Amino acid sequence: MSHVAVLASQSLVRAGLVSLLTSLEFEDVAEAATLDDLMQRTSGDELPEMLLANLVPSAADVSGLMHAIEAWAPSIKVVFLSSYLDINLLSECFAHGASGYLLEELSAEALQKSLALVSAGEKVYPSGLASVLADRTKRVIDDTLCQIKSGDLSTREIGILRLVADGRSNKVIATELNIAESTAKLHLRNILRKLNASNRTQAALWAVQSGVVGDAKL
Repeated sequence: MSHVAVLASQSLVRAGLVSLLTSLEFEDVAEAATLDDLMQRTSGDELPEMLLANLVPSAADVSGLMHAIEAWAPSIKVVFLSSYLDINLLSECFAHGASGYLLEELSAEALQKSLALVSAGEKVYPSGLASVLADRTKRVIDDTLCQIKSGDLSTREIGILRLVADGRSNKVIATELNIAESTAKLHLRNILRKLNASNRTQAALWAVQSGVVGDAKL
């Protein structure tokens, strides 16, 4: 399994996560209360491939933390654990390059499967996200997004948007549609521009709300 690190300010939470990850056969589970501590404990070949972070109290902290992590370990995959579903926070996490946003209530089996998906290059979301979109979408989608009609998107773009809403990465989209990954990225940029969306998560949420996609697997 991948080398993974746990970042959590509370010692009991850290100990619990380390114990759980070890039982799930993750190797060399590092742990620290702060990013600075983790950076001192890991270096060079010992850098973790994945970071499970449980110390983000607000969306305002995400940008600084993610920039610091990227400067330290550019290739690390970051998964945030939260005690509740906050659409603003979720959007900020993915906008700044996170690979996942999960709730603390998920089971050990679900965590293991989610981290396996992240290791494979996928993004992971709370399973209950779709059920709260109707009430929470306005907190992350600009009013202009709600006014856009699907007719502004080409057939190819709608197809790609459906795959994005289903959690597919650019690489997977390219493979499924038999196109180059660079072409998939170009289509996605055009979709974001047409929807006036700042990231793929906002585009996916708009797609579900507007009915462009059905029961999307966000």
